[in-house]
Amino acid sequence: MRRRALPIALAGALAAAVLTLAAACAGPADPPAASPRAVATATPSATPDPFPRQPLTKSTRYVALGDSFAAGMGGGGETGKCRSSAASYPSVFTRESGVDLVVNAACSGATTSDLLRNQLIALDDRTDLVTVSIGGNDLGVAAIASDCAAGKAASCRSQLTSALSLLNVLPDRLATVYDAIVQAAPNARIVVTGYALMYDASDPNAKDFGMAAAINAATIGLNQVIADAVEAERAKGAPMTFIGVDFAGHAIGDAKPWVHTSGVDAFHPTADGYAEYASQLVRRLGTAG
Repeated sequence: MRRRALPIALAGALAAAVLTLAAACAGPADPPAASPRAVATATPSATPDPFPRQPLTKSTRYVALGDSFAAGMGGGGETGKCRSSAASYPSVFTRESGVDLVVNAACSGATTSDLLRNQLIALDDRTDLVTVSIGGNDLGVAAIASDCAAGKAASCRSQLTSALSLLNVLPDRLATVYDAIVQAAPNARIVVTGYALMYDASDPNAKDFGMAAAINAATIGLNQVIADAVEAERAKGAPMTFIGVDFAGHAIGDAKPWVHTSGVDAFHPTADGYAEYASQLVRRLGTAG
């Protein structure tokens, strides 16, 4: 399979983010030149949905796939090895929309290969709606953020280098996953959710500005790769759309963050954060009846 190349501008931006992050974990440095406000807020917008609106009903069969952001890790009351929570955005969306959640097959730590191997079995030709959050663990984003924020310089640099090398293969991995979902659920509408920015990086004088801006920039790059992969599927006729989620005013550094800042759930949304994900789904898809 021919490897898809990242757009030059995106690849350059991601490389800059990685270098900035490595410098930040190595010690104090001047703030990066990138606009802090742009880094704090920029995210791929929800792409217009070109497909006929399919009203939700109480019999709409919904299946959720993905990683910890879909399982609900950090939402509270997690159970099992997948750290599933009743506060996950699929669960909250189901309660608010009134659709029938057949199963939330998402699992914390899942990569694109894990989804292909373990989660596709939840889909069939009766599935009407699929949501999916995947890609972050292929790059080790959570571990990178945790180690770099903790000042583990050697691990920070090593993981960043590895993540950068994987950026070129992520588009192909996402394309394989999205193609497989379309084939396994041929009658379903598919919604791909992005990753919310973790930090408020609006103050260039903040002590952790370099770290915050770099992690946000890396997340923006990841979201753009995902959005581009979704757009490629849409160009082939797949009923798929991308939804970005914004935690503006509730990121790390704000008064009431929707992101855990420490412990096993660090860098995962709180129940309020997952509720915002669900709210975005309701805005896009509506409610039953």
